[in-house]
Amino acid sequence: MRNSLVVVLCCLALSSQAGELQNAADDAKTLATAPLHWKAPEWRRFAEGVGAVAAVMIADRRLEDAFQRNRSSSTDSFARRVTPFGGGRAMQVSAVLIGAGWLTHNENVLGAGRDSLEAEIWAAGIVTPLLKDTFGRARPNTGEGTWKFHGFGNDNAHASFPSGHATNAFAAATAIAAHSDGYIIPTIAYTLATGVAFSRVNDRAHFPSDVLAGALIGHAVARGLAAHHARVRVAPLVTRNGLGFTASWSRR
Repeated sequence: MRNSLVVVLCCLALSSQAGELQNAADDAKTLATAPLHWKAPEWRRFAEGVGAVAAVMIADRRLEDAFQRNRSSSTDSFARRVTPFGGGRAMQVSAVLIGAGWLTHNENVLGAGRDSLEAEIWAAGIVTPLLKDTFGRARPNTGEGTWKFHGFGNDNAHASFPSGHATNAFAAATAIAAHSDGYIIPTIAYTLATGVAFSRVNDRAHFPSDVLAGALIGHAVARGLAAHHARVRVAPLVTRNGLGFTASWSRR
């Protein structure tokens, strides 16, 4: 309930800005139709991602066994602390960035919060849940093995692929990193996201291939949104001397 309230408040704050609802609709169209505009490099990266997930899936059993052999009270404690950054904590960070950017009139900070929240909603709120329902993969803690898929499963025990926490964490990390100069903030963001992925395997909530798939989805959606928002729009500007043009960073 608290996380839902954060999302609602952020959406209301953003929708109060002129054009935000239109921009959101434009973003939805861009994401939905993106594959139709892919060229060879994009399809190659997609194939590489699918191949990487498939390769890790083949090794899931051995990798999971290795994780569990090395599991300890320390890894469990680390997992408890970092897992929230793949869920409500990430949304709270986005909300803080939106608020800070709005209060200080810092468009870059506002953009980081706005893009991270939107990427989380699209990637972890829409794309990953659809894939979870489609594949219906059994979680490690069910004991059903690595190759048990119940197509269109609708229970949490069969919602392992992809990892929603990893999706959310990497969506937020990628969006925030896209608005950051230097390496410090991106390093912190991606380290936290990687920690979330580690924690989900440590806790036997997901197989390694689940978190890899989630990370790739979150990264791809956030990167696509950030690139789309950073395009330069050239708009006409009427001056005393006649008609001129101005270039500005736009969300379109």
